[in-house]
Amino acid sequence: MPSQFIINANRIASQTLKSVKTNKGYKPIFNEYLPLAFDKRTFTFSFDKVRITTINGRIDIPIEIPEYYWKYLDWSWQTAQIIKTKKGFFIHITFSKEINKPSYNNGRVVGIDLGINNLAVTSNRKFFKGTKSFIKKWINTTSQLQSKGTKSAKKLLKKRSGRWKRFQQWINHNISKSVIDRLETGDTIVMEDLSYIKKRARYNKWVQIWSFYQLQKFIKYKAIRKGIKIVYENPFRTSKICSKCQSIKSIRHSGFFQCLHCGYTLSSDLNASINLAKRYMRNVGLVPVIEPNVSSCDAKTSSDELKQSLGTNFQKSI
Repeated sequence: MPSQFIINANRIASQTLKSVKTNKGYKPIFNEYLPLAFDKRTFTFSFDKVRITTINGRIDIPIEIPEYYWKYLDWSWQTAQIIKTKKGFFIHITFSKEINKPSYNNGRVVGIDLGINNLAVTSNRKFFKGTKSFIKKWINTTSQLQSKGTKSAKKLLKKRSGRWKRFQQWINHNISKSVIDRLETGDTIVMEDLSYIKKRARYNKWVQIWSFYQLQKFIKYKAIRKGIKIVYENPFRTSKICSKCQSIKSIRHSGFFQCLHCGYTLSSDLNASINLAKRYMRNVGLVPVIEPNVSSCDAKTSSDELKQSLGTNFQKSI
């Protein structure tokens, strides 16, 4: 075998062993046809073909590139993988592009809070509604199929699993694109450090069912491509602290946050996203530039209106 193939095989084996060691009890399952990995030593790329190294020498393979991907052809090609699917063989090629590091001193700082009722809320008041009712229905149907345990039920579960992953990916791509489209080069996005949430996630089935890590990953790579900085902050108490006076005396009910110190009220998810942005700005010594708009209809409601909407449970929840 060519020496580079042996090097790649050793690298894949090493990565597999590391994952086994990290995830105790995990046993890797290999398909009959494993993806073939290539780097710049073992393949070259051009618009209409790739040349790859095999055990019998180099061969040329004609390829068809969809028009959507033509915009990446002036980037630098890096690695490739040949995979076998039910639809045939495909080659996945990665490209890279150097981006000049912009100045973040004068850009905006935008915090992003993640949740289920609202999958994402930004501190510049952009709400991305969740699909809690759909998720609940999906969980119930999946539980029913799992309890049956029949061959047809298992087959349907496998089919539904792929559909669910594609649905999440589609939603996360749309949210991340919408978030980035509203920002400019030099801005900064502050997101939750999910490692702090994992300890509590096992108590919350809603947090477990949606791929928030994937959503953050999509936002990150789109942001980097546009020259937007990504930072992560500990989300501790961001949902309990008032974004206006920083008091922790507050109540939350039906998606609203009310500070018991200054009386300020707004969406609880919006409040958390503003706190994330302010926490980062305090940590780096910046003057807060995103302040709650008290007159905004989507951010404020009067104390009397809030009490009326909550009814008699208002005092009980304090």
